[in-house]
Amino acid sequence: MTAEKNRGPDNLVILCIEHSYEIDEKPDMFPAEMLRRWKAAQIAEYDKILRSWSISDDEATEALIASEAFETLRAPSTLELVRRVEALRLLAERTRSDARRWARRWQQLRERTHNSSSMWDEDGNTIYLEPSESEVRPIREGIQAALEAAINDLGPAADAARVELAAIRVTSAQISPWCDDLNGAIIALMDTAGSWAGGSNPTLDTAFDQTLENLQRSVNELVRASRGEDVERPASPSIVEPPSVTDPLAQHRTLLDEARPFSRVTHRLYDPDLRERIAEATLTASEIPPTVHFLAISLDVTAALAAAVARNATKEEKLELMNRDRQRLPICAATALLQQAARGDSEGNFLAVAASESLRRLWWDTDWSSETSWVGNDVNGQSMMWAFANAMSDSELRMRLGQVLENSPQLLTQLVVSCAGWVEELDSSTWQLKQFERRYSEIPPWLPIEEIRALSVRLLGNHQSPDDLTTLAAILRHSADESKY
Repeated sequence: MTAEKNRGPDNLVILCIEHSYEIDEKPDMFPAEMLRRWKAAQIAEYDKILRSWSISDDEATEALIASEAFETLRAPSTLELVRRVEALRLLAERTRSDARRWARRWQQLRERTHNSSSMWDEDGNTIYLEPSESEVRPIREGIQAALEAAINDLGPAADAARVELAAIRVTSAQISPWCDDLNGAIIALMDTAGSWAGGSNPTLDTAFDQTLENLQRSVNELVRASRGEDVERPASPSIVEPPSVTDPLAQHRTLLDEARPFSRVTHRLYDPDLRERIAEATLTASEIPPTVHFLAISLDVTAALAAAVARNATKEEKLELMNRDRQRLPICAATALLQQAARGDSEGNFLAVAASESLRRLWWDTDWSSETSWVGNDVNGQSMMWAFANAMSDSELRMRLGQVLENSPQLLTQLVVSCAGWVEELDSSTWQLKQFERRYSEIPPWLPIEEIRALSVRLLGNHQSPDDLTTLAAILRHSADESKY
């Protein structure tokens, strides 16, 4: 391809700086056909915008005013709005009953469990047993399913009510405050219908009932205002300034961009200050999931850039860096730096041995039975364990982690979550990140799966599976559920 064609519009794909770096540095992950699809999607979106509504809202309003008298339009629109709002209110009451039925089951289960045993503490106070996780989980799932079904059912009814509300709004500017109040009441109802704050006691679900009362009051006041009656003007909704959209990792990205030239050439002089700042940035990178979307700023890339900056340091300086890096926290940051320390170096054999020895010392010096040793390692724990396994052996890790679970079974969930991998879901049309989650696609050879299987019986109860991957997935779900309630 000639230079002129290379820079021509037919070969242009508009991208952000970060992803342009990823494509240039990882061409195998972004084939030409994928880039052509991206460009076609961009052009299709532009064409769709051009074909959209061709007149402004003001022009549409002027046409409506010229064709009808608003006084004759308002009365039937108001009646239809009342019907729509009442239908929404009745439907909301019916759909809420499903979640409340599940809550009553939860309440009855707790009462049965409380009455099943009589115990007391050393001061004579009664101690009540609580239902097991395996008993409560189906109820929580039932409440969540009922809430999701309610939102799906209420959505069309809420949209229909807001359509009628929009029709009334254009008939008179004087009733706009009451229209705004009713619109807010509809939105509040939808928000409340999708949440549950009552726990196991359905009588505590008072926020939902209050929202229904507010909806009824709001529509009644709007009807009175549209008739010209003297109605107290609703309070103006507080204007909440939308938070400025900032990239929480902008500073981290800027720092890594400062170091990237060191990874592209080999002649740059060692910069001790920059290397220290990059090494300190591994603390930030340790909280970034190692997925494709964050590839350019991940912990491994951050550690690799630290090694690139120190490429031309002396042997003594590199050994001193290893000693300092071994003391860094969280431990996953230390392992990432040590793993990258000797790569691509002319004295690689000597430094590789030193780095591996530092990793082994770090592994054996760490008390993995202590919860504090796992702090900060939950996001990049799997890559940390792979680094240790590469420095020693899978069997050494598996044996010691198994001993950890035998001596500290309360660390089961922490260990399983920390050692899980990550998967991400992208929007198929925009390629924007939708969500990411923990998952085991395979069992790492260093994972103490036998000890995990044994302890999972107590944690999961009847939800335990004979398949190890399914058991690991169930523990991950248990951890996610615990963080919700």
